[in-house]
Amino acid sequence: METALDRVPHHPTAAQRAVPVLGVPAALLLGAWIAVGRGLAGAAGDLVLLYTLTLALPLTVLLLVASAMLGRDARAHVPPGASLRSSLTMPAAWAVLLGFGTVLPDRVDGTGVSVLTRATDPVHLGLSAGFANTLGILSFVLASATVVLAATDLRRTRRIQRGEPVSEDEILDRQGL
Repeated sequence: METALDRVPHHPTAAQRAVPVLGVPAALLLGAWIAVGRGLAGAAGDLVLLYTLTLALPLTVLLLVASAMLGRDARAHVPPGASLRSSLTMPAAWAVLLGFGTVLPDRVDGTGVSVLTRATDPVHLGLSAGFANTLGILSFVLASATVVLAATDLRRTRRIQRGEPVSEDEILDRQGL
């Protein structure tokens, strides 16, 4: 017998089913990539600890929180699956984080390097730093947006499970207004 919080029926896509499952491993791998991934290309240097504490740790926590909420929301549906908007926002965050780790410069033996400069030419260090700035900001924006969307979706699912009516804002959203 189902509980008071019965499962909500819907028709999830492959992404809606996969993203909640991949969320935690991806968050941990991408956090490690931001912290020490440059070491794979010999570009991890003096700033590893700083990047770990100020970039990798907060981004990993944001993605882990979003993953936990997406997982809870996905399990509340039959068949299991998260909302489409959250299931598209989180992989976008993953892609930006992957790019961010690639262009994030570090200092090795007194010289600025990144995975990009190791793969191409050291003359691209300025370009790498410029993209790192932009992608770093986008990483935090997308990770935060994923948390907000996942929380909103989970709240909406819980309201549906409790039998509460759809809000006026949700009606207008469905109408595209």
